[in-house]
Amino acid sequence: MTETCHRRSTCRLCGSSDLTLVLALTPTPPANAFIPADALDEPQPAYPLDVFFCEGCGHVQLLDVVDPHALFDHYVYVSGTSPLFVRHFEDYAADLLARYRVRPESLIIDIGSNDGTLLNAFKDADMRVQGIDPAVDIAREAVAAGIPTFPGFFTPAIAERMEEERGKAAIITANNVFAHIDDLAAIVEGVRILLARDGVFVFEVSYLVDVYEKTLFDTVYHEHLDYHTVAPLQRFFASHGMELIRAERIDTHGGSLRAMVQHAGGPHPVDASVADAIAAE
Repeated sequence: MTETCHRRSTCRLCGSSDLTLVLALTPTPPANAFIPADALDEPQPAYPLDVFFCEGCGHVQLLDVVDPHALFDHYVYVSGTSPLFVRHFEDYAADLLARYRVRPESLIIDIGSNDGTLLNAFKDADMRVQGIDPAVDIAREAVAAGIPTFPGFFTPAIAERMEEERGKAAIITANNVFAHIDDLAAIVEGVRILLARDGVFVFEVSYLVDVYEKTLFDTVYHEHLDYHTVAPLQRFFASHGMELIRAERIDTHGGSLRAMVQHAGGPHPVDASVADAIAAE
């Protein structure tokens, strides 16, 4: 290990130190650390891939955290190259706008917006949009394509700045990034700053139930710090003044969870899908 990786000692969701090792894979270099052919013989730093179970809340996670700048500053994957994902995000945007009756010109913010594929679907529906993504080259390309994008990591300070400049958001999304972040509490704090009182925070993540049932061990890599289930998430959001109101299983990435969250005491009822998912887990 090098200085670009550190091991945390507590659960990312509940803070418990009662953690049990459940799967130890061979240490590897980061999955997206592609190298040129002339560097194939050069050693790459390898980091542990140890999966832990929290006895306190049931959350499954990696404790070894690789420097996110090393992982994401020069990220290469873009959503728009996949016709399947373009259609997925178009349907996703349409569903949220209809479900929550979002008014035209409302602000939609996407954390980890990548090339702006999802925000483009919202923009086509006459919404104001704002992206946030740490991959500077991809963010620059998104701006050139007409999607306002802040090139950096989402923090409470950035949330305050955006709230001053753009106002409150009707919907905040975070797709395939809520499992990538070490300090999830800070993300939720930022969401609370930016989200309107009747707004909804929506995120998609790989679902641990699918990882377990389908033996998707190849989804365990350094970008994926968390392997989420509904029960720990419900308690986590409640401890931060928010409320999990819907939990949908979807097919992407071998099986994912789409979760919807509002401010505690918000206007939307808690859907039966939350209790159903917890019972199944």
